[in-house]
Amino acid sequence: MSTERVGEGDLPPRFVVAGAFVLDCLIEAADLPAWGRYLRADAMRMVPGGKAFNQAVTLARLGLQVAAVGAVGRDPVGVAIRSVLVTEGVEVSAMAVRPGAPTPVCVVHTRGDGEKAVVWRVPDELAGTGHDLARAVGASGGHVDAALVTFEFPWAVPDLVTAAAKADARVIVDPAPTVRDAGLLDEVPWEQVDVLVPNESEARALLGAHPAAAGAALQLAAAVADRLGVPTVCVTLGARGCVLHTAERSTHHPAPPAAVVDTTAAGDAFTAVFAARLVAGQPPDEAVRAALLAAALTVARPGAYEALPTARELRDVTARGDRGRGRGALSHRAC
Repeated sequence: MSTERVGEGDLPPRFVVAGAFVLDCLIEAADLPAWGRYLRADAMRMVPGGKAFNQAVTLARLGLQVAAVGAVGRDPVGVAIRSVLVTEGVEVSAMAVRPGAPTPVCVVHTRGDGEKAVVWRVPDELAGTGHDLARAVGASGGHVDAALVTFEFPWAVPDLVTAAAKADARVIVDPAPTVRDAGLLDEVPWEQVDVLVPNESEARALLGAHPAAAGAALQLAAAVADRLGVPTVCVTLGARGCVLHTAERSTHHPAPPAAVVDTTAAGDAFTAVFAARLVAGQPPDEAVRAALLAAALTVARPGAYEALPTARELRDVTARGDRGRGRGALSHRAC
C-alpha cells in the first residue's frame, strides 16, 4: 500500500492505468438486440475505448500524468488507439505491441433511454503484466502515486496489484467487468488494495456466498470492506448514486440530476475522478461528490471517450453543485 506521497514538488500526481485498450463500435438503436431479431441502427461509429482507456483519458484531461499499462496488436487499429492516447496526453512508451494478437473490437449497443448491451472479447495476449507496470513506473520518472487496475484481464490482476504495491503506489481496483469465479477472486492480494470501486452487481459477485450478497444495496460497501479487508470501498448504484464505506462508516450519496443520453463511459469517469481526488488529498466524501458530478456530465452526452469530462467542465459543474448543495440539492446520509 502507498505511503501517501503525492506528486513531487509542483508536479501533479502520477498514475498508471492497467487494463484493456480496444476499439468501440457504438451502435444507437430504438431497442437492444435479441437473438434472431433484426434491428435497424439509427447511428454507428467507431472510437477507441476500453475501461482502462477511458480512465486513462479522464485522468489526463484532469491534467494528471498518466501512463498506460496494457497492449494492442500490431495493426492499424492498435496504431490508432496509441495515437489517440498520445493526443490526449497519456504516456504509451511502456505499452506493449503484440504482433500475434489483433487489437479487439468491443460492440456497444445503446438504446434511446441510455441503457446498453455490450459484446466483447479481448485476447489474453493483450493483458498487461507486472513487468509492464514496472516499466510504466520507470517511464513516469521512477515513481507513481497511484495505480488503477481493472478486471478486464482478471487472471492478471494479482500480478498487477503486487507490482503496484511494490512500487509504493496507492492501489485502486475497478473490478469490472464482473467476475464470478471465486478462485480468481481469491487470488487477488486484497490486503494490498487501498480503494475498491465496484458497481452493485460486481459488489455482489465479490461477496460470493456471503449472506450480504443478497442483501440491501446500501449495505454492500460495508460488507465488501469487511470481507476483503479493503479500507475504502465505494459501490456505485447508477441513478441511485453510490455508497461510500471508509473509516468504519457507510454513507449514501445520491446522484445529481442528469439527462441521460448514453451511460457507456460513466462508470469510468466516476472511478477516475474519485481516484484523482483521493490521491490529491481530498476527503473521501468530497471525492465522491466530484465523481458523481463527472458521471452526470458523461451520461448527458453521446459516445464513449468523447463524452468524458475535462478539468474545466468539472470545475464549472462542481461550482454549480456547491451552490445547489447550499440549497439542499446535493446531500449524503449515513446508511
